[in-house]
Amino acid sequence: MKIPPSYQITPDILELIAKIEANRIFFSSVPIPPAIKEKIQRISLLKSSLYSARIEGNPLTMEELDNTSDRQKKLEVLNILSAIKFIEKEADKKTRMSKKDILNLHRLVMKDLDPAAGYFRREMGAIFNQAGVAVYMSPPPNQIPVLLDNLLAYINSDTEKFPIICAFISHLVFEKIHPFIEGNGRVGRLLILDIFFRKNWRFNLNVVLEEALDNHKEDYYYYLDIGLKKPQEYLLFMLDTFWRQSEKIKSQIASESDKNEKVILPPRQEEIYSIIADHKMVSFDTIKRRFLKVPARTLRYDLKKLQEKGLVAKVGSTKGTFYRLR
Repeated sequence: MKIPPSYQITPDILELIAKIEANRIFFSSVPIPPAIKEKIQRISLLKSSLYSARIEGNPLTMEELDNTSDRQKKLEVLNILSAIKFIEKEADKKTRMSKKDILNLHRLVMKDLDPAAGYFRREMGAIFNQAGVAVYMSPPPNQIPVLLDNLLAYINSDTEKFPIICAFISHLVFEKIHPFIEGNGRVGRLLILDIFFRKNWRFNLNVVLEEALDNHKEDYYYYLDIGLKKPQEYLLFMLDTFWRQSEKIKSQIASESDKNEKVILPPRQEEIYSIIADHKMVSFDTIKRRFLKVPARTLRYDLKKLQEKGLVAKVGSTKGTFYRLR
């Protein structure tokens, strides 16, 4: 396996890089109210974790995450979130990436899910399609150390001047090395974020690449499959996907700024408001089922605050009480 594969920065690739860089500068320079930034960042980090797990077959949605009784499915998401926060926390302390760093990410992602968490595979591996047919045979275990050394040499060098290209090429190569039995996809997508931080190429807000990859899963797998042979096509897909997601963040900033002119709500009150907006008329029991771990007294306080702010109206009394938007 040639690491990195031979690729060219074509005019189309360069155009997408320029668009993404323009959005990166925009996010860093535009004054975003702290409450809006905190909300967008909190939701986007959770989405990155959720959709990365969904790509691997986890069926949970944002709405189901808090209330699911399936501990394993929830843990798959929360472990990824822990790994993202670890990358952010350690960002300023890191320079060169090592195999130990990759193992640490795997240990976090597969914690309490796989006894082999934090260890490279010691047996042959393969990538299977949805029909269960092996479409790619991974390199033998004894080749993993040298292949990762070659990949790390590329990541830690200045060979590629565009950090986003380095990150996407590294993701492609990592998935082909397939160094673990389980968790390669999740760790490989975290690798993208880790490289952004190490190369000091940061967005002021998290771009939820994983959401778009999950929504276009077949395309994502297709371009990963042909990536080593046709790296330009793979790069165009990844860059275009990332750019479109960054555009969504711009729209979200504008939308939240419009809301901010009216009122800023604490996260739970905002979620209650959204539930009422979605259902038009909602009973207290319906709201309570969405917040099983929150005391009823606290939820009634939140509803009272929404009424005081003129956002929600109470209809009826006692057991026949419903809530609607004003």
